[in-house]
Amino acid sequence: MKGERHPIRLPARLTDGVVMLDEHRLKDAAADLAGEDDEIRRRFDGGRPTTLTEAEDTIRRYRARRAAGGPEVTYALRLPDGTLIGGIEVRRPTAEAADVGYWVFPAFRGHGYARRALELLCEAAPREIDGLAEISAHIEPDNAASLRTAEAAGFRQAGDVVENGVRRLRLVRRL
Repeated sequence: MKGERHPIRLPARLTDGVVMLDEHRLKDAAADLAGEDDEIRRRFDGGRPTTLTEAEDTIRRYRARRAAGGPEVTYALRLPDGTLIGGIEVRRPTAEAADVGYWVFPAFRGHGYARRALELLCEAAPREIDGLAEISAHIEPDNAASLRTAEAAGFRQAGDVVENGVRRLRLVRRL
């Protein structure tokens, strides 16, 4: 139903011993800002923070949405020592489906961290969110690394979508 809210209640922390997903902290703002590059900024609709104040405001929004139970939740992606290396967010547009987006800072790419984050999220989501049948990732066709990451995490191509005038491949992982 249009306008219906689809809550997301996920654990505060998920880990596999190699990566950890938890809540962003205000003290992450400088690392978040420093870690982002043109590739990350280009891939996200609506832009990304470009000043420390904007990064802090973004983290406040992440925290508020989590406290409200969604319909969007953003995790910080960290190494076990707490180093911020990126993020992953999940949105729940319908009761049966969720969408994910993820990013890894350049210095940490190529180590499988985003795949691990996707797997953690996909394992936790059906246990915690009643009625969730699938998670999808909408990825631009020229983003080969992100496509490989999603496929390695068990997502399969299921057509395409146009969002904000941009054509993206829709990859789905059935739960």
